[in-house]
Amino acid sequence: MLNLIDKNTKNLLSLYIFKPYVNGVHIKDYKGKETYTTLGLKRGKAAIKRERSPITPGRVFMWLGLCALVVFVNYLFFVRLGPISKKETNANLTPKQHKGSNTFAEWFDTGYKRYQKGDLMGAAEAYTKAIILKPEEPRSYFNRGIVYIEMGEHDKAIDDCNKVIALEPGYARAYNNRGWAYFQKGLFDRAIQDCNQALLLDPDMATAYHTRGMAYKGKGLLDMAKDDFQKSCELGDNNSCKEYGEVSKAMNNGM
Repeated sequence: MLNLIDKNTKNLLSLYIFKPYVNGVHIKDYKGKETYTTLGLKRGKAAIKRERSPITPGRVFMWLGLCALVVFVNYLFFVRLGPISKKETNANLTPKQHKGSNTFAEWFDTGYKRYQKGDLMGAAEAYTKAIILKPEEPRSYFNRGIVYIEMGEHDKAIDDCNKVIALEPGYARAYNNRGWAYFQKGLFDRAIQDCNQALLLDPDMATAYHTRGMAYKGKGLLDMAKDDFQKSCELGDNNSCKEYGEVSKAMNNGM
C-alpha cells in the first residue's frame, strides 16, 4: 500500500506524524520559532495550514490587547488632553514668561523696584514669590518684613524677622526691625530686649539706639531715651538728632 503513496504524501505524513512535541509545548528552534511550520518547504504547505490554524487563543489575546492600547492612546490624546497648539500653549503667558519662569533674583529685584515706587502690596507679592523659589534665603524675609512694617502689618513683620533670625541668628538688623515692630505694637520691653541683642551683635548700629530710645521714651524713661538718641545722632541718624532735641526740651520744661 505504501507504494501507492507518492513522494509528496510521504513528506506530508512525516511532517504530520513527527512534529516535536514535549509536555504539550511544541519544541522551538534556536530562533524561538516552531520548526515544523518554518522549514520553508513548498511541498505539503497547504496541508500543514489546514492541520493547524494560525488563529490561536494567544494571538487573539495579543491582538485584543494591542487594539485596546490603541483605543486608550487615542482617547487620552484627543478626548482628555485635546489637540495642543502653540497658540493655546502661549495664550496666557506674558512676553517675559515666554522665555521661561522668573528666577529668584528677578523676583527679588522686582520687589525692590516696587518698594522704591511705593507699591508696597506689589513688593510684598514679589518677595513672596522669591521666597517660594528660594525659601532658605533670609534677605527675602528681611525685606518683606520691612514692607510689612510700612504697611502696618506688624505681626507679619515679626513673623518674617523670626524667620530671618532662625536662618541667620547673627543678623543684627533683624533684631532691630523686630524691635521696631514690637515698639509699634506698644510692647516696649520686647523692643528694648531686641535692641539690646542687636547692639550686642553690632555696637555701632545707629538705628538700634534710635529704636531703643523710642521704646524708653514710650515708657517715660526720658533720661535713657536722651542718651540713646544722642548716641544714635553721633552715629549719623538725623531722626535721632531731632528726637534728642525734643526730649531735651521736654526735660527742661519739666524741670
